[in-house]
Amino acid sequence: MNKEGLPDGWELVKIKDVAEIDNKIITPDGMRGEFQNYIGLENIESNTGQLVNFSETSGDGIKSNKFQFTKEHILYGKLRPYLNKVYLPNFTGVCSTDIIPIKPDSNLLTREFLGYFLRTPEFVNTINTKATGANLPRVYPNTLLEVSVPLPPLDLQRKIVAILDKAEATQRLRAEADALMQQLVQSVYISIFGDPVSNPQGWDIVSLESVCKKITDGEHVTPKRTQSGIYLLSARNIKDHEIDLSDVDYIDQDEYNRISKRIIPQKGDVLISCSGSVGRVSQVTDDMKFQMVRSVALIRPDNQKLDSTYLEYTFDTNYLKAQIAQSVNQSSQANLFQNKIRKLRIPVPPMHLQKVFVDVAVRKGRITEKQRLNSTKTQTL
Repeated sequence: MNKEGLPDGWELVKIKDVAEIDNKIITPDGMRGEFQNYIGLENIESNTGQLVNFSETSGDGIKSNKFQFTKEHILYGKLRPYLNKVYLPNFTGVCSTDIIPIKPDSNLLTREFLGYFLRTPEFVNTINTKATGANLPRVYPNTLLEVSVPLPPLDLQRKIVAILDKAEATQRLRAEADALMQQLVQSVYISIFGDPVSNPQGWDIVSLESVCKKITDGEHVTPKRTQSGIYLLSARNIKDHEIDLSDVDYIDQDEYNRISKRIIPQKGDVLISCSGSVGRVSQVTDDMKFQMVRSVALIRPDNQKLDSTYLEYTFDTNYLKAQIAQSVNQSSQANLFQNKIRKLRIPVPPMHLQKVFVDVAVRKGRITEKQRLNSTKTQTL
C-alpha cells in the first residue's frame, strides 16, 4: 500500500504510530476463585469477527498465562493469520496468548475502523507474506505494527464504519434468509418424497450410475493456467447451489481443447466438490464455458429418469450426506473419488413428482438471486 491514490486529508501511517500492543499478562494464580471471560482462537469466527461457542470459564481450570483485555482493545489472532480472526470485545476478560490485544490511540484512530481494516483481504494477504513457520505460521506483534494503514480524519472514520456496519448487517440478514430458504426447500422435499432414510413411499433406490449418462471428474494432471481465458473450476468454486467465480483460475483455448477431449460440460450437469469440503453441489444453469480439475466431479443425469434439480437437492439430505461421509478417503485430506460417487444410492420417484419439487426449487433460486443482487448493490453504495 502506498500514498498514491489516497483521498485528500488521508494519511498512510504504520499501525505502530496509531496503536500499541497492550499484552498485560495475568497468571493462573490471578484467575483462581473467579469465573473468567476467556476467549481462545476457537471462539473467534473467521472473516466475520463474530464470537462463537463462548461461555464463562472457571478460573480454577485455567493453567497457563493469559493476556488481559478491555472494551478498548482489538483481539487479533496471530496464529495462522490466513484464518482472519479479529474480534472487538464489548466486555473485559482474558484471552489466549495466541491472540494479540491491540489498543488504538482513540485520538487518532477508532477501534472499529482499525478492526475493519484488519479483516480486509488486502491486509490478510499482506500479513500472510510476513508470517513465519511452515506448519503453524504466526505473526509477531512487532511485524504487525510495521504494516501501513490508511488514516482518514476521525469523523470520516466514523462515517465509514457506520456504512460498513450497515452493509455487514445486511449480509448477515441475507445469510439468515438463505438458510431459512434452504430449510424451506428441504421441508418441501420431505413433504413430497418423504425421508429417504425410511423411504415411506417405497420409491426405487438405485445406484447413481444407473440413472446417469455420465459421471466423471476433472483433469488429473495439473493444467497450465493463464491470467485470463476460460474458467478452470476447482472445489473452492463449488458452493451450496452456487458456482462462485470470485476466485477462479483460467486456461487458454489450447488447454481447454486438450481437456475437453474427455468431456464438454453442458447445461443441466451437476457438479460436486470432491476435495476439502466434500459434497457441495451446484447445477450448471447456463451455457458457461469451463473445465474442471480433479477436485470437481461432473454428474450428467439421464433426464428421462432423473431431473438435475431433484438430484442437486437430494445431495442436501442426511441420507446422501451419510453415504458421502462413509465414502470419503481420509488419507491426508478428505477426497471423494469417482468410483464412490457412482455407487451412491438415490431414491427415484416418478418424474412428474420430481417436476413438482423442481418448480419450488426454481422459485427459491429466483428469490436467492434477487437477494444476492440487492446485497451487491448495498455493498457498492
